[in-house]
Amino acid sequence: MVKTQRNQLKNFQVSWKCDINGPGSLLLLIPRKCPMSLAKHTLDLSLTDKVWFKYVTLKNKNELNDNSQVSLKSIAALGMLSGGTEFLFALLVFALAITASFIDGEYPRYIAFPACLIAFLIIFFTKRVMLYKKFGFGSQWVMDVSKNQLTISPKAIKTKVTGTQKIAREDITEITFHYLLLNDRKGGRIKTTANLCFAEILLKDGTKVELNGTRIGFFDLLYLLIFFDYPLVYRNTSAGGSSDIAIILLRLLSLSAIAAGLAKLALN
Repeated sequence: MVKTQRNQLKNFQVSWKCDINGPGSLLLLIPRKCPMSLAKHTLDLSLTDKVWFKYVTLKNKNELNDNSQVSLKSIAALGMLSGGTEFLFALLVFALAITASFIDGEYPRYIAFPACLIAFLIIFFTKRVMLYKKFGFGSQWVMDVSKNQLTISPKAIKTKVTGTQKIAREDITEITFHYLLLNDRKGGRIKTTANLCFAEILLKDGTKVELNGTRIGFFDLLYLLIFFDYPLVYRNTSAGGSSDIAIILLRLLSLSAIAAGLAKLALN
């Protein structure tokens, strides 16, 4: 019995996820795939599969038909500048948080707190202005999906392109979604969650179009591509999208640091 359990555990990669709301932690069991599973493969996914499509946000998805043309909008909160620019802004926020900790007690609260708050707001709104100039205000159109064609905004493509890209279905060899399945073990039960790392379109002329996951909701896109029966393949891998994840983590850490610094100034 013990030997059998050990053999079963060999199929999983174990890691821990800390709970930011308390000292507890969650055990993550990530399935280890054999080398063959790292290659491209097909999946028979149902559009009612909660593991994959629980968070699909498409309106009127139950009214889709072969003649539908669905417009996808950007995810406003995930708009990103270049990696270097994001790092610079995060560094400025970290520096301000450190400054706040040093001046705590050195200056009266009515001077130190407003000064640091105003400095942070200047950094924050400067970055907002740059994001608005690059992506526009709020959610913007990024892609149209129909049975015969994909129409893609240049903002939704990783590489720099000129103008809107129209890709006929007949010109597509395959569309690859790189994914990772996470198993959270909690309360004696295992809950599986699918994560899409990135997606790319391979054309028959050999061109690859890598889509920007911070602009397009990949689960919405996958839902539509399955519905319209596009040539889809999958690859189980955590590769890709790491730079975007790093930027998001950098944002969270810098905001946490300045929030802690400002709170300390305001309360002391």
